[in-house]
Amino acid sequence: MRLGLEDGRRSGKCCVSSTPLLVLLALAGVCHGVKQLPESPNFVVLFADDMGYGDLSVNGHPTIRTPNLDTLAHGGIRFTQWYSAFHICSPSRAAMLTGRLPIRSGTTGAGWTGGVFGASAVGGLPKNETTFAEALKTAGYATGMVGKWHLGQKTEFLPTNNGFDEYFGLPYSDDMGSSVWDNYYNKDRPPLPLLHNTTIIEQPTNLGTLTQVGRK
Repeated sequence: MRLGLEDGRRSGKCCVSSTPLLVLLALAGVCHGVKQLPESPNFVVLFADDMGYGDLSVNGHPTIRTPNLDTLAHGGIRFTQWYSAFHICSPSRAAMLTGRLPIRSGTTGAGWTGGVFGASAVGGLPKNETTFAEALKTAGYATGMVGKWHLGQKTEFLPTNNGFDEYFGLPYSDDMGSSVWDNYYNKDRPPLPLLHNTTIIEQPTNLGTLTQVGRK
């Protein structure tokens, strides 16, 4: 059963922004009598850089197989049309978390890269912005964030100060600091940190063992 906005395949056009980004919302239940939604359904938002609408097998890709994402899509509600508010990391994440255009939160910047927050950034997502995690907390939800944050690397801008109870991930892109994968290109920047909440648990980060570290 598919619910949501107009199916992108009806027109034969890709239903994402000019650069491939995906938001997949999987709700624990389906409405209209098939399954009754719990009073407070769980949901997961997956936000991926460089992924197009057609890159998932559930959306019809002929060779790529994404069984885990397909399972989420089949077991929840599929929204098949999405336009990213910006074409690059920080502004697009600010818009997704707040529901506001990046220019409203001051994350657009002057150039084509927008207001990307790097390893030396002193700012981040403005504190007067409300994230959906903060809104969910008022409804009694427990919240967590895993992965690249990229909305400010100082403590006051990290996920745990923006509505998330727990955080595990990188504060910015993996190409903005030297890691065990890249120990020469970013010698002028601090080694890439891996955070749990606000504590650095690995530096430089081994990107090949993130799953194992996250399970500990």
